[in-house]
Amino acid sequence: MFKKIHVYDMDGVLVDTSHRYRNNANGAIDLDHWIANSHKVDQDTLLPLASQYASDCANPEIYTVLCTARTSHPRDIAYIHRELATPNKLIMRPYGDNTPDAKLKRRFLARLFNLRQFAKLPRFFWEDNRRNIEACRDLFTRCFYIQSEITGK
Repeated sequence: MFKKIHVYDMDGVLVDTSHRYRNNANGAIDLDHWIANSHKVDQDTLLPLASQYASDCANPEIYTVLCTARTSHPRDIAYIHRELATPNKLIMRPYGDNTPDAKLKRRFLARLFNLRQFAKLPRFFWEDNRRNIEACRDLFTRCFYIQSEITGK
């Protein structure tokens, strides 16, 4: 039986993707550059928090969620299973969905947390984007801002 829920963002929290990340002049992610360099996923490297995430995935009392704004692609899913660990729930952006990250994450997480078995469990969130934390803060018991190379400068 699960006793708590741990939700992790991927890029900048568990995985260093700074080698293929670039911002536009307005500070937003250059999505065209990200997509053009998505084939470089195998060059991504694990960050220190990845070991805690893997331990959580192995713990039968923790329902572990990997919630990323990456578009669901077989190459990324294979990387997650091979390099990280398989979560209880994997939330990824559906192909063709251009919803802003904060709105997208909130929508998917709110649906999950409305399920009866999860409604009263304590929930913890590790995220490197302050806008995503602010959009989802009321869904969690505690949020942890992780400074990253890509969003926390």
